[in-house]
Amino acid sequence: MSYQAEETRSKFLRLMFHEYYRKHRDTIDQPDKIHTREFGIESWDYTWRCPERTEIDDSGIKIKQGCGSQGISFARIVKCPKCGSKGLQVNNWKRHVGFRTQKALIDELVMSAAHSVYHSAAFYKIPVARTMDEKEWQGAELVFDIDADHLSSPCSKEHDAWKCNTAGCTESGMGAPPIEGCPKCGETNFSSRKWLCEKCLDDAKQSTLRVYDKFIVEDFGLDPELIQLNYSGHRGYHIRVKDPRVFKLDSRGRVEIVHYITGTGFRIVPTKDDSLQNRHRVIIIARDMPLPTKELDQFNVPGWGNRVADAMVEFIRSIELYSGDERWAKPLRTHREEALKGLLRTPPVLSANVKGVGEKSWQEIAVRAVEAFGGEIDAPVTHDIHRIIRLIGSLNGKTGFSVTSLTRDTISEFNPLRDSIAITGETLKVVFPEKGLMVPKIRIGDEIYGPYHDETVELPMAAAVFMLCKGVAKIA
Repeated sequence: MSYQAEETRSKFLRLMFHEYYRKHRDTIDQPDKIHTREFGIESWDYTWRCPERTEIDDSGIKIKQGCGSQGISFARIVKCPKCGSKGLQVNNWKRHVGFRTQKALIDELVMSAAHSVYHSAAFYKIPVARTMDEKEWQGAELVFDIDADHLSSPCSKEHDAWKCNTAGCTESGMGAPPIEGCPKCGETNFSSRKWLCEKCLDDAKQSTLRVYDKFIVEDFGLDPELIQLNYSGHRGYHIRVKDPRVFKLDSRGRVEIVHYITGTGFRIVPTKDDSLQNRHRVIIIARDMPLPTKELDQFNVPGWGNRVADAMVEFIRSIELYSGDERWAKPLRTHREEALKGLLRTPPVLSANVKGVGEKSWQEIAVRAVEAFGGEIDAPVTHDIHRIIRLIGSLNGKTGFSVTSLTRDTISEFNPLRDSIAITGETLKVVFPEKGLMVPKIRIGDEIYGPYHDETVELPMAAAVFMLCKGVAKIA
C-alpha cells in the first residue's frame, strides 16, 4: 500500500474513532483505582526522528548520517523524508500515562481518537514514573488472555493464508506457511496473514468458559462477583480476577497458576489394583512441581486428581478427530466404548479390555488428554505483574470493534462479529489490492462478505472499517 493510501486510510479511521468516542463517552469503562493505573495509548500517527550520528563503512571511513529532523507521519516510514537516512527512530506509542479521573481519560480518548488503549492490571503508587522501580508496584489483578491464535483451530486452514516472497516465486497457499519451506522454491521467506471467523472465535469462547468455570471458579473457588469478562475486540477474550487475595501474588505464584490451568508438568501413573475385576489399572497422578504451593494454598486448590478422568473421557470421545499417529491411536478408536466404560466408573479405571493399549500407552493418552483439557491461555499475560490490558469500552484498532464487557450469563449468546460492531453508517467504496493476499469470506453482522482480491467493492460502513483496520483494503 502506497504512503498516500496508508495516510488516507489512517486519517479516515482516526476520524471515525473520534466520532465514536465523542458520541459514546458513557460506554467507556472506569478501571478500579484509576489513579493507580498506568495507561498505554497506541496512536494512528507515528512520531519520527532522524538522529545525527557517525557510522563507519566497510573501508573504515567515518561517515556522518542523519540530519536531526523530526516529524509526524500517518504511515510508518523507513527512511528520512529529508535526507534519506534509514536510521530513523519511529514510535506510535505513549506509555507511562496516568489519569486522576474518568473524565480526564475520556477527554483524552475523544481528543486523540487512539488506535488502541490499554491500562495496567497492576496498581502503582506513581503510575506515570518512567521505570518500574520508580512506579512502586502495589499489587495486580490476575488476568487471562484466551486468544484464537493459540488454539490452532482447524478453520485456520480455511482462512489463514501465506505467500512466498522470494523473487520470481509466486507460490501461495492456505493455513500456516509450510515449516519445511516453499514447495516450489524451497525458501522460507513468507508473508502470512491470520484471520478470524465464527468457528475460531467460538473455540476461544469455549476455552474461556472452561478456564472460568472449571478452574477459576470451581477449583480455585473464586467469587464470580469478583471476576470480569470481556471480548478483546479481535480474536479472543479476557478474564480479570479482582479478588484482593490475588493482588499480591508475585510472578512465581502466577506461573504456578498457569501451570495448573494448562496441565503443565503432570505425569500420569497407572498402577494395578488386584481388588478390581480383570486387574484394572487405576489412575494415580503425580507432578514434577507439587501443587498447591504456599503461594496458592490460600485457595484450597483440590488438584488435578479428579480432572484426569474427565479429561480422558473427553479426549477419547473425540478420538476420531485426533490427528496423532501414535501406535495406541488405532486400537483406542477400535475399543473406544470399552475405554469409556472403565473411565466412567467410580472410581475411574483403565480397562484391561482395551487391547493394544499398555501401561506406557495409557500414560501417553492421559498426558495428551490433560494437555487438551487444560485451558489454553497466553501464559506471559498471566504471570507478568506489569502487564497492560485493553480498556473495556475502547475500540480495537485492528478491527474497529469494541472491547465489550460481558458476564457469565451473557457470554454464551454473545457473537463478536455482530455484537461488538461499533462504527456504522453509510457505505464506503474500498479497493482490495492485486498484490495483497486474498481476503477470505467473513460474516460481519448478518451478512457474509468476500472473498476479495484485486477488486473495488462498496461495503456497509462496519464491514469497510473492519477491512481498513485489518490493513487489507484502501479507500477508493
